[in-house]
Amino acid sequence: MWRALIAIYISTGSVDCVDRSKFRTFEQGSFGRRYRKYINKVEGDAGLVVHKLDPSTIKSSGNKVQASLLFANDASVKPLLLELSFFLNDVDGSCGIVRAFVTEKDPLHPRFRLTPGDVVRKDEDLQPDQVAVTEGAGFTEIASTRGACKVKLQHSPFQLEFVAHGRVLQKLNSRRFLNFERYRAKGAQAHAGLVDATDLDPNNLFEESFGGHTDSKPRGPAAVGVDVAFEDAVDVFGLAEHAVGLGLGENRLPEPYRFFNLDVFEYALDVPMALYGAIPLVTAIHREKSGETVASGFFFPNPSEGFVHVDASKGSPQTETWWLFESGVMDMFFFAGPGPQEVLQRYHTVTGFPRMPPISTLGKHQSRWNYVDVEDSIGVNRKFDQHDIPYDVLWLDIEHTDSKKYFTWHPSHFAQPDKLLAALEASKRKLVTIIDPHIKKDSGYDVYNKMKNHDFFTKTKDKQLYDGWCWPGTSSYPDFCNPEARRLWTTFFKMDYYPHNRPDLYTWNDMNEPSVFNGPEVTMPRDNLHKCSEKDYEVEHRDVHNVYGFYHHMATVEGQLVRAPNVRPFVLTRSFFAGSHKHGAIWTGDNMAKWEHLAISVPMLVSLCLCGASFVGADVPGFFFDPEPELFRRPTTEREKPWADGPTGSDSPGGTSWGSGTPSIEGMPTSSR
Repeated sequence: MWRALIAIYISTGSVDCVDRSKFRTFEQGSFGRRYRKYINKVEGDAGLVVHKLDPSTIKSSGNKVQASLLFANDASVKPLLLELSFFLNDVDGSCGIVRAFVTEKDPLHPRFRLTPGDVVRKDEDLQPDQVAVTEGAGFTEIASTRGACKVKLQHSPFQLEFVAHGRVLQKLNSRRFLNFERYRAKGAQAHAGLVDATDLDPNNLFEESFGGHTDSKPRGPAAVGVDVAFEDAVDVFGLAEHAVGLGLGENRLPEPYRFFNLDVFEYALDVPMALYGAIPLVTAIHREKSGETVASGFFFPNPSEGFVHVDASKGSPQTETWWLFESGVMDMFFFAGPGPQEVLQRYHTVTGFPRMPPISTLGKHQSRWNYVDVEDSIGVNRKFDQHDIPYDVLWLDIEHTDSKKYFTWHPSHFAQPDKLLAALEASKRKLVTIIDPHIKKDSGYDVYNKMKNHDFFTKTKDKQLYDGWCWPGTSSYPDFCNPEARRLWTTFFKMDYYPHNRPDLYTWNDMNEPSVFNGPEVTMPRDNLHKCSEKDYEVEHRDVHNVYGFYHHMATVEGQLVRAPNVRPFVLTRSFFAGSHKHGAIWTGDNMAKWEHLAISVPMLVSLCLCGASFVGADVPGFFFDPEPELFRRPTTEREKPWADGPTGSDSPGGTSWGSGTPSIEGMPTSSR
């Protein structure tokens, strides 16, 4: 059946309703343009060395090795720090996890690094390997003492080889694309030689504009990039979330895959533009000379805007990639395993394993934007039974609230939610309510007042309260990067705070990229400020953009656990990052009720699963447009998904199978069970 769906997608071509002019391309960002010039410069000079490892600085202790990376063309520039850590797989205690961390020493501004334990588990929670260091002529080998895993460091030019199963699986910086833009003062003296991409293109280092918005960039350039080659790779998968085919090397896209979580409705197909989530993980299948295969993974959890280029040219013995991020540090993981399953075991060892969901959430979900009132919702529930169509969970969108103020109910249309909850309970069904991150700016709204009084909202570059425009109108955005703000958020889920609450009232987190209707690229300015774990608002939004939704999701799950510690939480999120699988479910966003979108949902969901997010689903038959009746008669596509949502937008005729006409429900009950 999947082949038939993919055939439909290929034969009908791409459906493109999104206004792509609102969203930046690779060449429209200065750090992308610089890196392209840097790549061209390095490729055009085979003898050019930019980075070299100083073997005299190598130090090892336990499972860690440190060394300095020197800038070959300017000895006055402080070296970079390279740290390698070896860990064991939690599942069977085997080797096959290597972490490579690169940052600048004594930076002018702190380089943002994710708080240990959030996306990636703390080092002390992982099983350390033991390593042995061996020096050679022009290289150093660091080998696991627990298995056949090792790293070979070439000194000049610097290169890292990841070795397992008796062979080289990955090469880092084999093409010399390593680029680390150090923080510098505006007007600082130019480097004596080529140190980073800013030496080739000094334009827009401290300010740039797009779509009528200006990014002040007060700290200047900070991009990091590197190439990674997968040796003898016959297939590469991952890099969720993009609306493309499953095999990354087969897509032949004109631009690199973009990671920058955005509110992209009616999204285009077969293009590398960013969508709602980002999991910067690639799994490769390597062909052995014997014909057998092994697998490896590369994981780069940087939450700033990123781009990944994949080149799997026919006839080439390897798949070439390069990775570029706007800011932060280089924190990279190499995984090795006999197959993709073992690679994911190692990935979950590093990021954490998913929690068990409530069993009721594994079925059919019914949603519409929006049900009119309590009676309308009860009527929909009743008609599912009348038509003998099974479903498990009913969802309420933004109109159920009082003026888009979350944790409230509409005073007239949903004045009696207990009546709806009782009807659902009688039919053994559950209810989900939407709770988005934008908070209506209203002095009579308690959630707004509490967040403001605690100084827990995101700030502008001038450290003033940031206001954006979303569903409620003028809104403020909680600083979910701040753990104290997340703790306050959890209190809003308590039984005595959220009216008509109950232990199994579940939650939907939408618009959490975050979506800002009047912001650049429909999101938050990059020079906005967060507190995170700092003492003051010192972290730029550009550093943490792709984990805003991750932290919103985390805080909401923790809120449900505060409400009912012994009840399994369920929170669906639209925006996500690596590690979001620990918190709950993900769906593929605002698709269209068209065959092409139904077809592409299959590789999109499989890609998410191959990136460690297995509790995923899609809107079936789609969110926008009036679907053909035949689309409603394809519930077999739902049956193969971990969960399936049946939503529609406000332009659709009812959001139910009978809403598209009687013919659409013929034969449906049997096939949907």
